[in-house]
Amino acid sequence: MISDLGVGVDVELVGRFTDPDPRLFTENELALCEAAGNPAESRAGRWCAKEAVVKAVARHVLLSPRDVEILADQAGRPVVHWLRPQLDHVRCDVSITHGGEIAAAIAAAWQVS
Repeated sequence: MISDLGVGVDVELVGRFTDPDPRLFTENELALCEAAGNPAESRAGRWCAKEAVVKAVARHVLLSPRDVEILADQAGRPVVHWLRPQLDHVRCDVSITHGGEIAAAIAAAWQVS
């Protein structure tokens, strides 16, 4: 059963992520971004996704973007990976878009009972 739907969104300027603090991302995230055609766009999109997820789960638990890892499935779609095990009861889907100077992401989170 799905309960307590939460939604989050974030928008960032890609230029902020040309040389970001590497502590903002996990090693796995940085590797995915470096392999992308435009690493700054990819980092901006992943950061937006992390922020959107934090906002979406706020009704369930308070956390920081460092508690969330945005990986990719086999098709390249973003996947939320929790770095805190107590979030196993929360599911979250995320969508990322970027182009030119802007990146954005939206996340929907729900509690599974």
